[in-house]
Amino acid sequence: MDSSSSPIDLDSNEQIINLEEIQTPRPPSTPNSSSCPLPKKRKENDPSIVWNHFTKVEDSPVDDAKAKCNYCGKMYACHSKRNETSTMQNHLPLCPKNPHKRESSDKYQKTLASEATPEEEVGESDSSMVRNLVTHKYSEEAVRSAIVEMVIIDELPFRIVEGQGFKKMVRLLEPQFKVPCRVTVVRDCMKLFASEKTKLKKLLKNEGIRISLTIDSWTSIQNLNYMCLTTHFLDSDWKLQKKIINFCLIPNHRGDTIGRYVESCLRDWDINKIFTVTVDNANSNDTAILYLRHFLTGNVLGGKYMHIRCCAHILNLVVNESLKECNDAITMVRNAVRYVRSSPAILDKFKECAKKEKIDCEQRFFLDVQT
Repeated sequence: MDSSSSPIDLDSNEQIINLEEIQTPRPPSTPNSSSCPLPKKRKENDPSIVWNHFTKVEDSPVDDAKAKCNYCGKMYACHSKRNETSTMQNHLPLCPKNPHKRESSDKYQKTLASEATPEEEVGESDSSMVRNLVTHKYSEEAVRSAIVEMVIIDELPFRIVEGQGFKKMVRLLEPQFKVPCRVTVVRDCMKLFASEKTKLKKLLKNEGIRISLTIDSWTSIQNLNYMCLTTHFLDSDWKLQKKIINFCLIPNHRGDTIGRYVESCLRDWDINKIFTVTVDNANSNDTAILYLRHFLTGNVLGGKYMHIRCCAHILNLVVNESLKECNDAITMVRNAVRYVRSSPAILDKFKECAKKEKIDCEQRFFLDVQT
């Protein structure tokens, strides 16, 4: 071989190799491809659950495919390659006309929350106590029920739900919740009352339960006559229960009037087994008990010992009669208290005198305590 031809051959071979490398590029290297498998694609015969609530629009173009909500008619892009179904999934729990809204929210809107113990619910929490994490889901019905219980338990006015501060607090806690008006809260309270009344009726119809009634009537400062009817009974677990079954206005405090209103209430609750009736030591209540004995049947010994007089009321009458014997001394003390309470300056001067005499007392002054 000639020495002059060898370099030409090498150069030509190198040029051929370089051209082949340019014309046929190598695939990019994927290091550790065996340890990082590609995600599995969903099978074509396994469609998303979203399509149970959405329908593809047939008239839409292929490049701009649309899907329509079966409930509210809202349109979403649903191109098979460019769009995903997550936007439609997020729409289902918020759709106002979705009848399966609760199921959708159960699937997509669960969060973690700490479970409060009964002690913490009443404000007696312990910082060292371990609290459990539970799944929490938003429910509009549960929030409305909690508002009704708050109004009833805390004896709040219905207009509290229309206050700006309450609405702001609810908006920060749960933006999805729409605060109801006070008319809706009243309606929810009546629904809760009807539900609890039905449960209590079933409980009182149990065989073997005898009820003791307490009747209390009084006149308010607006000169309105009220009557409260309370039941006391032992449940199946031998626990004493106390339930108010009636709180109403009455025209007067006559015995037959009280008897008729009590009879109407007992008929409404379907109660006919009465053990005792506790009332104040007033003459009108004697007439009311005589009226109820003719109405009630199945009483113990024919209702002979049904009438129970309130011992606290009797004691109060005794004390008031005895106080009349020292009326002059009580009048002097009452006048002194009235003078001290007449102005803030006199009250401050009285407290200074008490400090000089080293009398340590933080109690306030009251003119009369009837009970």
